[in-house]
Amino acid sequence: MEFRRTTVSAKFRLTLWLTLMVLLLGAVVLVFVILFNTSSTLDDPAERLVKMVERNASRVEFDNGRFDWEDLSAYRRGVYCCFYSRQGELLLAALPEDVDPSGLDFEANVVRTVRLGQQDYYLYDSYVDMDVTGLWIRGLVSTGDSSGLMHTITVITLTLLPVLLLVALGGGWLIAWDTFRPMEQILAAANSISNGEDLTARIRLKRASSEMLRLADAFNHMFERLERSFRAQRQFASDASHELRTPITVILAECDRARRKNLSLEATRESLSVIEDQSRRMSALVQQLLSLTRMERSSDAYPLREGDLSLFVASCCEEFVPSEDRGIRLTTQIDPGVTARFHPGLYSRIVQNLLENAYQYGREGGWIRLSLTQTEGKAVLTVEDNGVGICPEDQDRIWDRFWQASTAREQGKGTGLGLAMVREIAEFHGGRATVESVPDQGSRFTVTI
Repeated sequence: MEFRRTTVSAKFRLTLWLTLMVLLLGAVVLVFVILFNTSSTLDDPAERLVKMVERNASRVEFDNGRFDWEDLSAYRRGVYCCFYSRQGELLLAALPEDVDPSGLDFEANVVRTVRLGQQDYYLYDSYVDMDVTGLWIRGLVSTGDSSGLMHTITVITLTLLPVLLLVALGGGWLIAWDTFRPMEQILAAANSISNGEDLTARIRLKRASSEMLRLADAFNHMFERLERSFRAQRQFASDASHELRTPITVILAECDRARRKNLSLEATRESLSVIEDQSRRMSALVQQLLSLTRMERSSDAYPLREGDLSLFVASCCEEFVPSEDRGIRLTTQIDPGVTARFHPGLYSRIVQNLLENAYQYGREGGWIRLSLTQTEGKAVLTVEDNGVGICPEDQDRIWDRFWQASTAREQGKGTGLGLAMVREIAEFHGGRATVESVPDQGSRFTVTI
C-alpha cells in the first residue's frame, strides 16, 4: 500500500508565518519596553502624584505681578493639581467631579491619604517661595488610579495587537494569493495541455512576479521541445512509411520471384542486384530521415564549432565523386580565410547534395561553378550550373521532402530529400538557402550561414 504525505498549502504556511512573526514582534517589543523602562512603567499613583507636583513646582514663574500658567499642568495621567496663593486662595484647579480638597490644611512634601466623597485619594502639597509671594501646589490622585504608563501600554497592546494580527493575516493571505495565483494558472494550463494532448498550447501570464514568469517560460520551452520532438517523430513515421513502401514492395517481389521460379544463375544475380540497390536506397533514405529528425528535435545532436570553412569546402570538393561521369567540369572559387560556426558532417551534406543535384540536372559536357565568399560576417556558398533549370512554378516545391522533377522520377534517381536537407541544415545553422533558375539556362543555389 502506498501512502501519500499530505501537507498544507504554501499560501497557508506563508500567511501563518507572517502572522506569527507579527505576534512575536509585538511580544518582543512589549518585553523590551518593560525591561528598559521599569521605573516609568510601574503603575504607582503616589509616585506619579509626587512627580507631577514637583514638575509643576520647578516650572513656576512670577513676572510683573502675575503667575505664568502656560508651562503648568493642571491634569496629567490621572493626577489633578490645584494652585493656591500664599494666603490659601484658589487660583487655578483641575478636580474630579464633586471633590474639593480646599478645606484641608496644607502640609508640604508629605503624601497623605484622604477620603473625599466616596473615594480615597493620595494628597501631596508643595510650596514654592518666591520672596515677594508664594504658591501652594496641591496634587490629588485616586489610590486606585490606573492611568500610568504600564496601563496605557497594556491597553494599547491589547487593542492594537488583534488589529495587527488581522492586518497581518489578511495582508499575508492576499500577498500569498496574488503570488501563487499564477502558479494555479500554470498548473491549469499544464494539465489542460497534458489532458488534451495539445502541445501547441502555451502558458500565457498577463501579470505575475519575475519568478512565475520565468517558470512559465520554462514550461513553454519544455512544451515547445516536446512539440518539436513529437512532430519530428510523426513526420519521420509518415515519411518513412510513405517512401519505404516502394522499395520494400520491390524487394518482396524479387524475393517471391526468386522463390517461385527456377532462376538461372544470371537471373538470380539480377534479382540480388535489384534487392541490393533497393536496400541501399532504403538505407540512404532512412539515414537522411534520421538526420532531419535529429535536427528538428534537438540542436544538441549536432554541436556547432568555429572553424575554417574555406579549407573544409575545398576538401569536400576534392573528395566529391559524381554518381556518373557526364563530362561536366567543376570549377571552384573559394576565398581564403572564411570562418564560421558549423557542423562538419552537416555542412558536407550541403556541398555534397548541391553538387550531386547540379550533376544530375546538368547538361552533357556542361559546367558547374562553386564559390565561397564572406560578406558582412556571413559565409555565402554558391553552386551554379548551366543545366536544364527549374520551372518558376516548381522553384518553391523543390525544397519539399520527396518532391522530384518528372525526369528524376522517371529515371528513378535520388530520394527527393537532397534539397530539403540543404534547407533544413542551412536553417539549423541560423542561415537560409535560396535558388535562382531559368528553364533551359541553368540554376544558381545560394546557402548563407
